[in-house]
Amino acid sequence: MFSQGRGVRKQRAEEASACEHCGALVYGDTRRCPQCGHFPIKLHLCPRCKTISAADAERCWRCGYVFLPERDYL
Repeated sequence: MFSQGRGVRKQRAEEASACEHCGALVYGDTRRCPQCGHFPIKLHLCPRCKTISAADAERCWRCGYVFLPERDYL
């Protein structure tokens, strides 16, 4: 299922995929991976202003905080 206009695939609750952090099996409605405890999709959470940014972002788009490699993920 695709979101309208964005081309981003929205996962259904019953669809299984792999956690982007550890590879464990997770479902579309999973908030925290049962194996590693992270949100199953890699997204940065800025420790300074709590804004969410893309996994490949080098810094927070709102406050400019520089993300540390392999850290600051949800």
